[in-house]
Parts: sequence; structure tokens; C-alpha cells
Amino acid sequence: MAKAKNMLIGEMLLEEGIITKEQLKDALEEQKRTGTKIGEILIKMRYISKEILWTFLGYQMGVPFINLDEVGELRPDVLKFLPEPLMRNEKLIPVSKQGKVITVAMSDPLNFLVVDDLKATTRSEIDTRLAPPEDIKKMIDKYFGFKDEETGEIARARVDELDDILATPMGRSKPKEEAPYKIQRAPFGNEAPKKEEQPRQQYQSPSTPQYQAPAYVPPQQQQQQAPSTPQYQAPAYVPPQQQQQQQQYQAPKPQFQQAAPEPLPPMQQYNQPSQQPQTSVSADTPVNTFLTALISEAYDTNATDIHVEPFPDKCRIRRRIDGALYEVDSPPKTLYTGLLNKIKELAQMNVNEKTTPQESKLKIRVAGKEINMAVYTFPTLFGEKIVLRIIRADSTIIPLNQMGMDDSVLDLYRKTIHLPYGLILVSGPTNSGKATTMYSTMSELNTPNVNIFSIDDTSSNYIIPGINQTKVSRKSYGQVLHYLADQDCDVITVGDIPNKETAEAIFDMISSGHLVIAGIRANDPYQALQSIINFGIEPYVVYSNTMAAVSQRLIRKVCDRCRVSYEANPDMLKMLGGTATNKQVLLHKGNGCAACAGTGYKGRTAVFEMLPITEKIKDMFNSGEGVKKIKEENKKAGMNSLKEDALLKVLQGITTVEEYMKIS
Repeated sequence: MAKAKNMLIGEMLLEEGIITKEQLKDALEEQKRTGTKIGEILIKMRYISKEILWTFLGYQMGVPFINLDEVGELRPDVLKFLPEPLMRNEKLIPVSKQGKVITVAMSDPLNFLVVDDLKATTRSEIDTRLAPPEDIKKMIDKYFGFKDEETGEIARARVDELDDILATPMGRSKPKEEAPYKIQRAPFGNEAPKKEEQPRQQYQSPSTPQYQAPAYVPPQQQQQQAPSTPQYQAPAYVPPQQQQQQQQYQAPKPQFQQAAPEPLPPMQQYNQPSQQPQTSVSADTPVNTFLTALISEAYDTNATDIHVEPFPDKCRIRRRIDGALYEVDSPPKTLYTGLLNKIKELAQMNVNEKTTPQESKLKIRVAGKEINMAVYTFPTLFGEKIVLRIIRADSTIIPLNQMGMDDSVLDLYRKTIHLPYGLILVSGPTNSGKATTMYSTMSELNTPNVNIFSIDDTSSNYIIPGINQTKVSRKSYGQVLHYLADQDCDVITVGDIPNKETAEAIFDMISSGHLVIAGIRANDPYQALQSIINFGIEPYVVYSNTMAAVSQRLIRKVCDRCRVSYEANPDMLKMLGGTATNKQVLLHKGNGCAACAGTGYKGRTAVFEMLPITEKIKDMFNSGEGVKKIKEENKKAGMNSLKEDALLKVLQGITTVEEYMKIS
């Protein structure tokens, strides 16, 4: 959609695959015959919906589309920011307010003169959204009318009493004293309270706020009338040019004490989560009920992530358990907007921002449990996708001997991490368990006589007493490492090596006599070393200072409660790299049970490939030997590849053939 502003609506819909070339051709022929707009024709032919048309019109304008049918109830304190005549004349309505930003739905959001007037009138920033004019009119009629007691229908507000206001062009309205209209509304009732029948101390708030049309009072009578009870007067709309000539508006005190909206919990620092939960989710609305069940069930099933994904016809919910995504029962599409706004509100995000990704942290109490989550949103074609990453504060450090390392690899790795200086690389793609291995390593080294410092850019599941843990931006790793030179560190762990500056700082620390354990995104140990060289570090510096490179993957384990064995057939043996023999080979799998939610898997383990940089391997690297020969030399030293380590776990009954096939 990068060229959306320079493309026609039909071209945009065709490029995104919403319509076909034949459908566009039919619509263009109809447009030549009738002269109707192409979007209206496509809707009439039922090729697209109105929501899709206005979504792409928003892309064309560079302004997000808002579906007013999914906004929900508007708050009275938001509606009072703008006068009703202005809303009707300019076809706009305020829908929400977050801080000093008011979100306004407009039929023409590119009318910058009106937007500037709105900024001056409300003294706030205006976040414009595109909406169809008929939807805006419907919304205005809904809120600015009176309720007929006999029929229960919402009638249009009487605007004939505001002729002097409506007849005045924008930018040339009469001075404030010459525009004496009063809007009298009952803040929480069906009609304004009568002075004689509803004294102030006896007022009780009904549940649904309604509005009463303004009652016109001539200026001459206003001076003669002195009501016993003060009435609330909404400010008249005044263009910016005249605001400078008038005194600052002082809002009179309202007659009744209105219940203020429930305040959001205080904003917390991003890198210093509160020890108390930010809020709790009650189950008093459909959104709260669904959100409570969603988070509680995900936590109880040991899910690591929750995905909320909007589509044209539904809202899909998926959970990641043991590295695999599973779809669960999804809510109605009408619940999506409320769910999105509720999550954003709880996570202290900008509810009005729909077009850029956001991230935040959230500590929440659900069903008596305190749950920490990282919240991420990302704009998609049909709304914002949400990812809730569950951070388990009760996670325990897995000892190194339970990580899944073969005995020979474990012994060699333990010797390597006790070296006084050098670089140890832990490599693998995203979600391969690198962080778990690094924290297990730190726990192994954590003794009173060792000063360990950990640098990472994400909130960790693990808090290790005795280790200095910090969180900084990945771009600042190199700068922070230079500062650590004065902290008398023995061991430093770095979550990732994202750039040349970080790599150079790591080798500077090594030359000062420090042991550095760093994660890096690479598929195997050889690619991990090459990635550092690609940053511009001299190869001999990398090979001379690196003690070992470890690569790993996560695989699912067979559920112990529904485990069954079966005999491998000759074809399966051949696939596993063996040959047909008379010896029986038993493999294992899970049939599925309640303990594993019918998947046959419960928990995960890791497979490893370790490359110790011995003198011989170092010479082979420096002499330019190929990776194939170096792998053969590493194999002679007793080190298995990732694939071979996964095969051992298949034969041991730890995992299945299907998981083995995922390892490349």
C-alpha cells in the first residue's frame, strides 16, 4: 500500500486481491453507463462491503477508517467538547479522548481549516478518522435527541431554535454575547431535572445517559430570569479568530456532581515493572468476561503467547503451547473492537493510535493470579493484531544437566564456561531457547566470588538473586559494555549481537580479561562466527578470542501419560538414516489425553551442536578450510550435529519422528 495515495480505488482493490479484473471491468462499464462512483457500484454489485470501501478510501487519503458501528457507547464528557450545530454542519463527531488527544470521526478529514478550528476550540490535539457521512449523522441523531416516552424511539433534536447559530458561516460567528443559546442536558437522566420536583440532594442517577434538545431563551429574558438552581451551560463554538478577542471561558459549576470516568492506572516506567498488579479484570461485561477466561486459560495451559487476529468475517484467537500454535474458540467479530480497546487501556497504550505498532508491559490480576505480560499491537488490513506474551514470574531456572545436552557436550560446555576469559556464542533462531540456556549458565556460575552482569533488551522470565540484570535498547549494547569496564565484572552476558559496535565492545572486554557469553541469531555455530565477521571484525580476532560456539533448537517431548510405542518400518528406518536390519527398533508417540490437551506432546527439550574452537579448528579456520572439512573434524572430536542429536532423542523415546524432521 505504499503507493496508495497515487492509485485509484479500483486499482488498490485489485492489487490487494479484494476484487478480480473481471469484476473491475464490469464496474467500470457500469460507471460509464450511469456516471456513479466506482465504489458505490462495487458495493451495489456486492463485490465489496461498505467497510472495505471506506477502509481503502482511508488508505488513499492517509487517514485511518473508523467503523462507528463498533465504537460502542460514547461518553457524555467527550460529546460536550464540540457543539451540536458544528457537528451537523461539518459532519463530524468526537468519539474518544486519551490525554490531550481527541479522536474525531469526520467525513472529510482533509479539511484542515476545520481541523485547525477544532484544535483551537478544544485546546487539544485532534486525531482524525474517516467515517461515512450517513454513519456520522446516525450517531449524532442517536445522542442529540430526546426519548419519546410512548414509543421509545429516538427523535431528531429540534434545531430550528438555533437558526441564528446555524445561519452564521464558519469563521464569522457572532460575538459570544450575541449568540445566547443554552443547551440544557440531564447528565445521567432521561430529561433535565425540574427545579420544584427534583431538589439537588434527592437526585439519583439512572443508568443510561440521555440528552435534551436546547431550549431557546431570548437575551432580554435571560437578564430578567434568575433561576433558583444554576443550570449547566455548554460553551458556544467560537472560531479561533474571535477567541483572542474574548476572555478565557470559565465553565460554571454543574448543578449535579457527575460521576467521573474511572481513571486509568498510573503510567509505569517501561523498564521498572511495579511490584503490584496494575489492575484487575472483572467479569461484569462480555468483553471482560471473555478477556478474563482467555488469559486465565492460557496461563493454566502453560501457553507462552496469545494471538488476537482480526479478519473480515471473524476474530481469530490462537495460543502458542510448547512452540506450536493452536486455534481456540473465537469471539464474535463484534467483540473485537471492545477487546482491543480494553487490552490497550489496561496496558497504558494509546487507544487512538491505530496505524503504528505499539508495545507495552502489563501486570494484571486474573482469577486470583498475578500475570505479567508483554503486549504488542501491529496494524493489519482489517484491524490491529494483538500478541500477549505471558512472562511467568514463577519460572524456575533449569539446571544445565536438565537442558537436554548429551553427557560429552555437557562436560565440555561446563569446562568452557569456567575459563577466565574469551567469547562463548549461543546461537539459534528466534524462540530456540537461547535465553534459557544463558540463564542456566549464569545460575551455574553464580557464586559469591564471581561478579556477573547481564544485559538484555526484553523483560526476562527469570530473576536470579546475586546477578546484576539490566535492560537497555539493543542499539545501546555497545555503549553499555564500555561502561561495564569500570564495574569490575568477571562474567558478562549479552542477549544479542545486533551490530558492529556491540561486537567491537565485546572483544574489547575480552582483551581486558572478561568472559563474555553472548546470544546471536544464526542457524549453526559456523554461521554464528561468520555473522560476526560480516559486521567487519577481522577473522583472526574472532577465531582467536572465541572459545566455543553452541547452536540449539527446541523440540516437543512425548506426553508421559499417553505414550505408546510402535515398531519402525523399513521406510521409516531409511528416512532416519539407518538400514533395514533384523533388529527391532521401537519408536514412541503420544495418543493424546487430557494432560496434553489431545496433542500427544507435553513440554519441550533442546537439541545442541557444539563447536569448541580448539587449536586445530582455529588453524583450519585461519587457513581458509571449508565448513565441510571443519564439520568432519568436529565429528571426529565426538560432537554431534543438530540432526544427529535430535535422532538420538527419537531413539531414546524423548520425542517423535515428526519433531526430528523439523530439524534442518
